[in-house]
Order: sequence, then structure tokens, then C-alpha cells
Amino acid sequence: MASSKHAGDYMEEFICPVCLELLNVPVMLECGHNFCKSCINRVWDCQKQPSCPECREECTDRKYAMNRLLANVIKRVQIQQQKEEEPTSCQKDQLCMEHKLKPELFCKEDEALACSLCVPEHPGHTFFTVQKAFKMYKDNLTASLSHQQSSLKHLKEIKCQQEMKTSEITAHARRLQLHVTSEFAKLHQFLQAKEENLVQQLKEEETGILKEMEENLRKIKEDINAVQESVANIQLQLQQHDTMTFLKEVKSFTLRLTKEQKESGVPNVVARELSLGVYKGPLQYGVWKEIKSILYPGLANLLLDTDTAHPNLIISDDLTSIEYVNEKQKLPDYPQRFNGWYCVLGSEGFMSGRHYWEVEVKNKTEWCVGVAKESINRKKYITMSPEKGYWTLHLSKNVYKVCDTTPKDLGLSEKPQRIGMYLDYEGGQVSFYNADNMSHLYTFTDIFTERLYPLFNPYSNAGGSNAKPLKLIYLKL
Repeated sequence: MASSKHAGDYMEEFICPVCLELLNVPVMLECGHNFCKSCINRVWDCQKQPSCPECREECTDRKYAMNRLLANVIKRVQIQQQKEEEPTSCQKDQLCMEHKLKPELFCKEDEALACSLCVPEHPGHTFFTVQKAFKMYKDNLTASLSHQQSSLKHLKEIKCQQEMKTSEITAHARRLQLHVTSEFAKLHQFLQAKEENLVQQLKEEETGILKEMEENLRKIKEDINAVQESVANIQLQLQQHDTMTFLKEVKSFTLRLTKEQKESGVPNVVARELSLGVYKGPLQYGVWKEIKSILYPGLANLLLDTDTAHPNLIISDDLTSIEYVNEKQKLPDYPQRFNGWYCVLGSEGFMSGRHYWEVEVKNKTEWCVGVAKESINRKKYITMSPEKGYWTLHLSKNVYKVCDTTPKDLGLSEKPQRIGMYLDYEGGQVSFYNADNMSHLYTFTDIFTERLYPLFNPYSNAGGSNAKPLKLIYLKL
């Protein structure tokens, strides 16, 4: 049938008005109504004048016609109805496999559907109605969905943060690359200028010597021409065979020849040499000494501030060396003097710029170096950390550590003899180096807002093995 209705929706149209059953061998009267053949015959058998039970129209001669088309349609509808009433494969799958009944319960422990006959097979188990189980699991999935959506949102935020950090690292690397290129460009320019100046000086010296030699060579050539001409004249005079004429002219010829010889003289060879020591000597060493003028940061030659030194520290006369002694010295208790840690500050503080200095730690078993804020507490023992105003590196018990927010063991395999310290105030950077080979040890980054001072702590010599002083290095090229 062309219609999309189910077969059952059409059954009323195929009901016999007499027996109210589905038409069986349908016949159509002259009036157009349909009846079962047996039903209309039975009705007419009881009537004197046959008529349509539906519209009461009289039917002459009990006439009707077989409605084969309607019979075929009813047959198709019945087949379709049978198909719709048969359970589908999906519905069959939903039936209890054992009892072939529709499951109406759900076992909590086994998480499985069950029919009423299955209950005894699940002793001690909890059962829910299908509707309650459906709602319960749907609520659980809804909660899980909410959790997953929250996790997804969090992961996307982390992804965004990671992408930002990736971009920051890339940008920072580009900035550092530009800085490295700029720093070395200054060295390249300085060396190129020195090279060009020295080469130009060599060319000028070469030009001056060659000019003098060429002038001398020109004069020698003139003298050669003059002598050649004199030789030719003498040879011509010797060819004179007339005795009287020869004797007449020989006096004047001889005088002229003598005069020419006196005027010309004997030329010397110009033998000047290039300044070998200027152009072939310790050129690199000379440039290395001159390069000091372009170094930045400059090589800081620090001095120690005796007014800040702990009473157990002795400062050398040249203010560059610190040594611990067991007996406290009688010193004025200035506000700036340490009386907790065995520390002393540099005499110069910094509020801008880039600075580098070195300290010798050779043969010491314990020490601490770094920078500190001007406002640090100097009157008691405190934990040295950036939060307290200290950015330091120390050696203790054969372990090299930085006193960051959380102390970190650097795990050094090589023992530095000198420690280099670099401060970039505007850049917020404090870095430590093994000054023997300039290998990087550690870098702090922070924001500086007040004056910073170099800090030195030689530690005590309680065990007798840490007697050597800390010594500031005067860096000279």
C-alpha cells in the first residue's frame, strides 16, 4: 500500500457491518456497500424484500458482485499486520535469553537486565525496576559528563598556558640571541677596526719607503745615463787621430769630465726596513690588553666595608681579603654591622647597570657568596633566601647549594677555585660562574627595588680545616 500507516489503522474500513468481523469473501451490493457473502445471504434469507443493511436501499433479485480487489487488499493488510505483530530481532534480543520474557528488573550487583523468573538465580542481589535503573545510571553518566566537561575545560586552559609558555620561551630565545649577537658584534667591530688601522699603517709605511727607494732609483738611472754619455764622449775623443786637434781640446774636455764626476758623486742604496716589531709581534696580546676599554660590564675591583664586618672577621689592610678568627674583636656595634652570620658587604652598592666580580675560594671547605639587599636584617641568624633579601651560593659539607626559595644542590663534579658573580640590576638577574672556565652554575631572577651589595661569608674555622681567607680578585688584563 502506498500509505505509510500501519496495517491495523485500516482494519475498520474492512469490517463487515453485519458480523462486525473482517470481511470474508467480500461482495459489493448495487448501492456500493460491502458485506461478507455469507452475512448478506443470511440477512436476505430473513427479509421479504431484500435491502442493504447499511443504507436500506432495496436490492432487486438479491444481486451482488464479488469484490476481488477488496479481497486482495484485505489479504495484504492481514499479512502486514502479522509482520508487525511478530517481534523484531532487536525486540528478540531484549528478551530474557532463558525465559524468553521481557526484562522488567535490573540486578545492581551483576549490572544486568532480568525478568521476574530470573530473581531466584540472583540470591542476595539488589534489584531495581528498569525505569529506576535507567534513571540512576543516566544520573551517574550525567555527573560523569559534567566531570569530563570540567576536566576538558581545565585541560584546554592548561593547553593555552603551555602554548603561552612556549611562545614566551621562543620570544625570550630570540631576545637572548639578539643580545649575544650584539655583544659579539662589539668585539668584532673593535677587532676589525684594530686590524684595519694596523693594515693601513703598514700600507702607509710601505708607500713611504717605496717612494724614497723609487726616487733614489730615478737618480741612479740619471747618473747611469750621464756616465754612459761621458763614456761615449771619451770614446769619441779617443778616436781623434789629429794630434794637434786632440791636444788642443784635451784640456777643456778633461776639466769638464772632472767637474761632472765631482757633481755626480757615488749614489747610496736606500735600505730602510718595515717596522717588523709593530706588525709581527704579540699582536693578539696587545689587542687583548686594549680590549678592556670596550668590556661591559666593566671588571669591578671591589673593596670590603669594614663597618659591616662581623666581629669575628678580620679584613686585610687592602680591604680585599676576609679571614675568620675565634676571638671576637672589640668593634663599634654599628647598625650596619653583622652580629649573627659571619658576613661582610662590599663597600659599593648597585641600583643600576651590569656588574661582574670574582672571589677566590681556593683551599676552603666552607663559604658563602652572593648579593643582598641594603635592608636585610644583620643582627641575627636568618634563613638566606630571596624572600629575605639574599641571593647566594654556598659550599658546606662538600655540597654546593644555592639558597633559593627551596635550597638546591648543584651537584658539581668539579671544584671551582674562583667564583664569578654577575648582577644585571634592570634585567633582574644574579648569576654564578666557575670563573676558572666561565661555566655557568646557577641564575636567580627577581625584581630589584633597592640597593644591592656584594656579600661574603668565609664561615667559621671550628674544625681547623677552613682557615684560608676569602679573597677578592683584582681583575687585570
